Amino acid sequence: MTTAAIGTERRAAWSLAGWRLIALIVILGLWQLGTAIGLGPSMVPSPVEVVGAIGQVLVAPMFWEGLGQTVLSALVGWFIATVIGVVLGLLFGSSRFVDASTSLIVDFGRAFPIMALMPVVILLLGQSLNMKVTMIVLGAVWPVLVQSILGSRRLDVGIADTVKIYRIPRVLWFRRVLLPSALPFIATGVRIAASISILTAVGVEVLTQVPGLGRLITLAQEAGRWDQTFAYLFFAGMFGWGVAAVLQYGEKHLLAWNRQSDD
Repeated sequence: MTTAAIGTERRAAWSLAGWRLIALIVILGLWQLGTAIGLGPSMVPSPVEVVGAIGQVLVAPMFWEGLGQTVLSALVGWFIATVIGVVLGLLFGSSRFVDASTSLIVDFGRAFPIMALMPVVILLLGQSLNMKVTMIVLGAVWPVLVQSILGSRRLDVGIADTVKIYRIPRVLWFRRVLLPSALPFIATGVRIAASISILTAVGVEVLTQVPGLGRLITLAQEAGRWDQTFAYLFFAGMFGWGVAAVLQYGEKHLLAWNRQSDD
């Protein structure tokens, strides 16, 4: 990439950041105006009140404990879901027979409302960390599985024929042919699964009152502290955004070979 192209790309990035900042300011301004003139429900706090609550929450040990519990369960569930989804996805997608045999199960599983399984999971595991992690795995495994299957199907027919003709060993075929072909799709599934893991963790905590950020949200609602409720929601959203940004950055640099050239 030439120096001029790099400069153009940087200017475009700064321009996009500027427009995003303007959009955020406009949204916050409209929100502040709406609460000032009494539009919307009375329990909705103003942005100023939410900012004040964020400051209060940051110095509360209870918040950091709850955030740590949510983050830990989300990361553990996400990791397990990624391992299961990648292994099964590559296995299913690399064999036409297995793919055709399991397609109905995969389609049904990814469309099934996972939260409907919560009573069964609670009955088996109780209201515990294991229950929360299990629900996260059940929710996050599907995007990784589906994307891994799609990535396996992406393998070019010519390359597949070459592998057969030269009798390339299975391990070498997996490491140098199948995995590089599927990685861009797998990365997308992993990124989607990370967001689902966080949402599922908070949702399970809200519904079951197991320790975590979701339970703090419920307690703040019950106490009528809607400013703190929005503050907790803000941190849940920021954590999800931060994880997605880190994954996107890693994908951009680790899979740079997959990006089309600008030349």
